[in-house]
Amino acid sequence: MSPTSPDRRATRSMLIALAILAAMLASGLAQAAGSGKSQPLPINIHSNSADFAQKSGVSTYTGNVHLTRGGLTLTGNKLVVTRLKDRSRIRAVLTGNPAHIDKQPDSSDNEVVTGHSNQIEYSNASSVITLRGDAVVNRNGDRIRGPVITYNIDTGATHAERSQGSGQRVHITLQPAKNNGS
Repeated sequence: MSPTSPDRRATRSMLIALAILAAMLASGLAQAAGSGKSQPLPINIHSNSADFAQKSGVSTYTGNVHLTRGGLTLTGNKLVVTRLKDRSRIRAVLTGNPAHIDKQPDSSDNEVVTGHSNQIEYSNASSVITLRGDAVVNRNGDRIRGPVITYNIDTGATHAERSQGSGQRVHITLQPAKNNGS
């Protein structure tokens, strides 16, 4: 047996675990983000390192994390994906200084949505993305700023609130409608 065999087995195990995770993410996030209306899109995750604990169902990506799916891009320092009890549900938490979200127009929604916060949390059980800590969301020139902002992928509803015990309030800037000359 060569001295590198344990390293090869560990690398092989990691690759298998990452393939399973990628398949799990592809089915879980695709259902929520696409609302079952379109073909599921692949999810790509790039990071400096990745760890997967098969027994607990938790995978951790650290260092310059980029998650892309169709027109959605999430970037941050650390991404932790937890597979929930029924295995088709996941919870993903991205942290950064700040973590960023960028959604480009697609066939069902022609708005560019960008934002950032200290933490971006997603659960496919609720189809809700939550931005926590100095959260900012920009859409068509309008801006929402607050400690906590939630966005429902299925309904498009956005909710902003102050955090408990914080004096920081929600601030919204609405741009006037553009005059098209008619």
